[in-house]
Amino acid sequence: MTNKIQIAFFLAIAFVAYLSFGLYHLTKFETADERYWMYEDPENGRIHAYWEAIGEGDWKGTYINDKPGVALAYVSGSALFFKNSPAENLFSKKSFERVYSPQEIERVHFLFRFPLLLFNGLFCFLLFWFIWKFTENQWIALWSTIFILLSPILLGISQIVNPDSLLWSFSAGAIFAFLAHLKSKEKKYLFFSALFLGFALLSKYSAIILAPFFLVIVLTEMLFARAQGRNMPGREVGKLLGAYLGVTLGALALFLILLPAVFVKPLFMFQVFEKLNGFQYLFIAIGFAILVFFLDIIFSQGKAQALIMEKLKFLADLSPRIFSLIFLFLFAFVLYHWTSGTKYGEFIIRKVPFDMEKGVAFREQAPFVQTILEFVPLLFSLTPLTLLAFLFILGKSIVRRTVYSQVVFLLLFFFSAFYLAVVLQVLLVTIRYSIMLYPLVLVLASIGIWELFSLKWLEKIGKALITVAILLISFWSLWEIKPFYFNYTNDLLPQSRIITDAWGYGGYEAAEFLNSLPNAQNLLIWTDYNGYCPFLRGKCIMGKSDEKFKFQKNDVIPDYFIKTRRGTIMYHEMWDVINDRFLYKDDKPVWEMDIGDRPKNYIEIFKYVSENNE
Repeated sequence: MTNKIQIAFFLAIAFVAYLSFGLYHLTKFETADERYWMYEDPENGRIHAYWEAIGEGDWKGTYINDKPGVALAYVSGSALFFKNSPAENLFSKKSFERVYSPQEIERVHFLFRFPLLLFNGLFCFLLFWFIWKFTENQWIALWSTIFILLSPILLGISQIVNPDSLLWSFSAGAIFAFLAHLKSKEKKYLFFSALFLGFALLSKYSAIILAPFFLVIVLTEMLFARAQGRNMPGREVGKLLGAYLGVTLGALALFLILLPAVFVKPLFMFQVFEKLNGFQYLFIAIGFAILVFFLDIIFSQGKAQALIMEKLKFLADLSPRIFSLIFLFLFAFVLYHWTSGTKYGEFIIRKVPFDMEKGVAFREQAPFVQTILEFVPLLFSLTPLTLLAFLFILGKSIVRRTVYSQVVFLLLFFFSAFYLAVVLQVLLVTIRYSIMLYPLVLVLASIGIWELFSLKWLEKIGKALITVAILLISFWSLWEIKPFYFNYTNDLLPQSRIITDAWGYGGYEAAEFLNSLPNAQNLLIWTDYNGYCPFLRGKCIMGKSDEKFKFQKNDVIPDYFIKTRRGTIMYHEMWDVINDRFLYKDDKPVWEMDIGDRPKNYIEIFKYVSENNE
């Protein structure tokens, strides 16, 4: 069997596994904000609102969200061909509570989610092609694609109707296509890079970080060429800068065409710039630098840049080592303190919860503490195999230069730029906020595996056998967490700690318990988080408002209360009332579930019994 046939066979297995795991439980959960995209903002959902605005020529109406989330309208929007006014069919309001139609809810979930799941799965074949081109190694491309397809985190987010579901795939496509162009010099990759960068921006504005990063890629290409003794003439430098401008301007054009609201209402464009968080000044600097480069090319045939690169060429060997050393130290530091229970680690964990974001407890930490906290979600949400392979390539890059040193440096530089940006914003990232990093770290892990099995005492092990092992280990990681893939946490993190919330996971299972009770359709349920009401046969209240708070006055008393970690934080005053008036302190839940067997990531159901008030 030739290598090409083997690789096609393994890719097919990975894709089938991706769909098998992805389709399982696909309709039986609802995360926090999905309803706004699918059926409830304000009536038929944001995706419907976008296409309705396009159809009516209401360009202002194409601004459906501040993410902006437009890319979702193009992928999940195929659901609109099959749905029938979901807001009318999915639920009805009875006084201040809602009664849902669980069967219709599951149908709508499938219609919006399956296109997203299928698109990201098929998109990985494009990623395989790009990775193969810029690494010139089909096995690294294969292993990278398998890791991406079977990553619990990437599979999990690909089931969720959310802008992040496409941000990771489009941003990876843009980066890998640009790298493929630099290696092959084929212009078609520039088209793909511009296309995917445009759609990444249409997913979330955070993709703007790719624009300056692409210039770094260009400069790195010039630096490494000089270090290898290859003189890059001014004309070639001009082509590289032209490629960069073509990609960024092409992406911007696509963004403006598919989000015409920015032309109609200048305020929207102002909001877009506001989202850049200081990147405006960086782009001014980039524009000035490009102008200087072009002036050098025009007036001195690029002699100035050649001289600069000659002086800096030592960085081609030093930079991969420095960046690898920094990341290896930071990851090792987190691993040691978070897994061994040191006093330092315990103090930081208690002081700064993983979902603090811009909270005071995070902002008051020293810069070093803020920095190491940023690494926690990524480190503990990688499978053990990918984490070890990633750490190996970091260690190898410190000791010895490899043929992939340039790729390693570039991807680590992107990590550095990403984490520097969030630290400067004083934002503690979660798994979802750092979703762009996962495809990149999985490519690095694949390079790590290649380098490991290139050692003399391991090089005789067949690549096909290695691939089988990667597939089996990846299957096991998915099987362990199924069906709650996006809550995957590796076993290196003690079970008593968490790096993610249930985020709506477990709502279907909780509802199944309540639906199995006698007279379930007449029960009134109160829940402190989204994702539970849609699957209940009875009446449901979510959260707190003036109307929903009526039972505080004993006007209406729910039969059951659903409690979650995040909901307890959001509605702590509400729970104080519930615990004081309707539950005994020693009341135990009548049903409970720990997502991923982590007690802090809990869902509990409490029953109201009238004798509790006596």
